[in-house]
Amino acid sequence: MIKSAAITRVKPAPTKEARAKKRDLKKVQAAERKATKQVRPSAINKRIQKSAVTAVLFIADNTQPTREEMLQKAETLGLKIDKRWSDATVLQKITEAINEQNKD
Repeated sequence: MIKSAAITRVKPAPTKEARAKKRDLKKVQAAERKATKQVRPSAINKRIQKSAVTAVLFIADNTQPTREEMLQKAETLGLKIDKRWSDATVLQKITEAINEQNKD
């Protein structure tokens, strides 16, 4: 007599059972770590080094340079700036150009 595939049930191998238990244990441990995670804010008065460009461009005031001011400085340095660049990228390129000029 032929047994139907729907009727017979094969028990998984012991290694598969062990892997499944280990996977389930890892999931539980990860959930526990997330539940007990402690977040500590950074220091309020942490010292941050200002880039040389900020000091060179704006000695009088301590504010971040505007986009227009950075573009003007880039023109005086002879840099070609792409309009898709972020302010941070423009500032980095200007800093690199000033550092290269200071080397010479």
